[in-house]
Amino acid sequence: MEKIKELIKKIRGIKNIEIILGLVIIAVIIIIYSTVSTLKTQDEEAASGNAGTELEARLGAILSEIEGAGEVEVMITYASTSEPITATSTNTHSTTTSSGGSETTTTTSTTNPVIQGSSAVILGEKMPEIIGVLVVAEGAKDVKVQLRLRDAVRTVLGINSNSIQILTRRAV
Repeated sequence: MEKIKELIKKIRGIKNIEIILGLVIIAVIIIIYSTVSTLKTQDEEAASGNAGTELEARLGAILSEIEGAGEVEVMITYASTSEPITATSTNTHSTTTSSGGSETTTTTSTTNPVIQGSSAVILGEKMPEIIGVLVVAEGAKDVKVQLRLRDAVRTVLGINSNSIQILTRRAV
């Protein structure tokens, strides 16, 4: 017990101990916050990345079936992450007021998310805007194959041809 009292006395004897302790506490809070925000960002990227990775794999498999394309790999870049589409309910309230022989009707609408349990009901997911597609294909040396690949990507994803880059796969 005396050793503890002695230790407390020594700590209190240190000049500016309150400032040092405050800085240590702030540093711990910053470390915890950055760790939590990094984990949250990774979770969001993983959630949106799964749909994107699946789309890339499906598109690559389809493109490799094009005559002359050979083995194909696809990479898609997005402007943002996907957004959930929540179910909503709309309440409309109309009020009519009369003054001086004229009537005025005011309609107010409020939209609220539908809650089930403790979270909103998710109807689906809005995919983010595609800003670019990279296709690497064995047969991309042939201009005709490049055009077929570009047209297929443009048609499937509904994007401008300027957002698509077709490159030749290196020989292994």
